[in-house]
Amino acid sequence: MVKRSIGIDMGRFHLRAVQVAQQPDGLRVEKVFARPTRRSTDSPIDMLRALTTEQGFDRHAEVTACLPHHAVFFADIEVDATTLQELRAGHASSLRDDFPIAAEKAVVQVCSSRPSPNGRHATLVATTSIDLLGEELARLAEGKIHPSWIETPITAVHTAIGYNHPDCNEGVALLLVVDESVLSLAVVQEGNLIMVRNIPLQLPRDTDQESVGRQITEVLGREIEITWRKLFGVAVEADLRVFLVAPLAIASDLTEAIQDVLGCRVILTDPFARVLQSEAIEDASPICVAEGLALRRLLPREADRVDFLQAHTAQTQSRLNLRKELALCGSLLIATIAVWIGGLFVHLSRLESNYTQVKEQIQEVFQQTLPGDKCVEPLAQLQQKLDALHTDGGWLASFQPGRRTPLEILGLLSAHHPTEGDLEFDDVLIAGDSIRVIGQCGSFATLSGWQRTLEEIGGLEIVDEPKPGKDAKTGRVRFTLSLSSGRRVQ
Repeated sequence: MVKRSIGIDMGRFHLRAVQVAQQPDGLRVEKVFARPTRRSTDSPIDMLRALTTEQGFDRHAEVTACLPHHAVFFADIEVDATTLQELRAGHASSLRDDFPIAAEKAVVQVCSSRPSPNGRHATLVATTSIDLLGEELARLAEGKIHPSWIETPITAVHTAIGYNHPDCNEGVALLLVVDESVLSLAVVQEGNLIMVRNIPLQLPRDTDQESVGRQITEVLGREIEITWRKLFGVAVEADLRVFLVAPLAIASDLTEAIQDVLGCRVILTDPFARVLQSEAIEDASPICVAEGLALRRLLPREADRVDFLQAHTAQTQSRLNLRKELALCGSLLIATIAVWIGGLFVHLSRLESNYTQVKEQIQEVFQQTLPGDKCVEPLAQLQQKLDALHTDGGWLASFQPGRRTPLEILGLLSAHHPTEGDLEFDDVLIAGDSIRVIGQCGSFATLSGWQRTLEEIGGLEIVDEPKPGKDAKTGRVRFTLSLSSGRRVQ
């Protein structure tokens, strides 16, 4: 079965598509489609749909597309081995200052990496944003195209030139791509892209091709000098090989201008140098980008090969997995809370059942203890009954055997009343064993003498000091004496 692949190059002002088949005699370009999209009536979406319906492109072939130049950013940086692994895994947090894209929105791909003398790695990184990638995928989907690979125009050109001109991967060479709106420079060293620069370009329509070539050469000379100084620290060598991809209308004049002004050796790339073609293709539009995209699926996969779609899918899947894990944790938390609440209700039900049983037992004991009373608040009613019994028992305590009666206590106080000092009792309170005497006398000495007498006779014990005070009007000493009566001797 013949394996086919389609490459679609959808730029700002053009749409180009190439279908390549892998046949026993080699790779063959079967279909080529190229149209400008400058006019308002040119619809890229309609052109995409027409590829399979009108142009005969195989609807079952795998499709590789590329992002437009303005949607891709390149940076050549030095990183350690750990950061390099993170970049290859798609983590862009270490590139916050290298691209005009927020790290959380960046889709990162490593184009190449080579060891540096300082033990680090010189790395060329390409990145785009999730939003720009989403816009491109949406346009393709609207045109009924569902790619399995998304990369950059310059890496696709590198694939096409590397296959058709293998000597481009020997030593150091420069890839130069002239598009309608951008001039792309790529430095290749031993088959690896080590630097990419995209320079905005405006080609005037009403100027002769020789003047256009001169203008591009002026820009090119300055940019090549800057690039070489940055990469190698030396001026551009005279025998530098420049592989040129440009529209046929300006290719010859541009080649002459570059060789004359810069002294470089220019190789005008041929997209059919090693690729067969089913029919003569006379289109003047450069198809290297589209051809390189189609070749991607038919050539052996390299270690660092750009594929934004796979990286985006992996990042999206990672986010989905994180959301699933968070949802699972949330579900487990909700289930735990539900079980806990269910346990609380079970425990509450058990407590209510025990409370009902205790309440019934209290009512039963109440009816047995106080059969004549109506049960309203059994605990409060029983407590009132106990308090009343305690009070009654206190009044009867004086008549219990072995305890002094109030009369005996009064007799004891009268018998030991001092004969001198006019001590008088104003009030005597007796409650069980507690006695409180309130009185007055003529002097503190009389009170002290009476206290000594009470201490000596026994049977009455002073509980608290009387704390006497002298009445300012009468001059008499007033006191309150607290006593306690013990059991009488039988």
